[in-house]
Amino acid sequence: MKSEKGVTLTSIMIYVIALTVVVLLIGRIITYFYRNVNNAEENTAANAEYLKFNSYFTDEINIEGNEVETCESNYIIFSQTQNQYTYQNGSIYRGKVKIAKDIEFCEFYYNEDTKEIYVNMKIQDKYYSSTFTVAK
Repeated sequence: MKSEKGVTLTSIMIYVIALTVVVLLIGRIITYFYRNVNNAEENTAANAEYLKFNSYFTDEINIEGNEVETCESNYIIFSQTQNQYTYQNGSIYRGKVKIAKDIEFCEFYYNEDTKEIYVNMKIQDKYYSSTFTVAK
């Protein structure tokens, strides 16, 4: 009887097909993963811009005795520090320093009776609305 220790053409074809399927599956999984990573980066960028503005603005309103001197829809000026927050050309400036970028829309409102500042923003198709109470 003859010994059958060699690899047949059929077994080689099965190995090649199996490896091709495995490589295609791994490629699909990697593509899905990177697409989700890019979506997460876009969402993180919008939140980061809002948080930068929020940290500067919160520090400003927490200064004791720092009240709103002037408030229009695109800017607000504080009395004690004389800092002006302005929305123009898609960015928010504190004085002449840009503190947030890629802002699609921003409005400031001030209610003198309740001493509350309302800020509405749109960053990368996400809406943010905040209410700040001026320190007394």
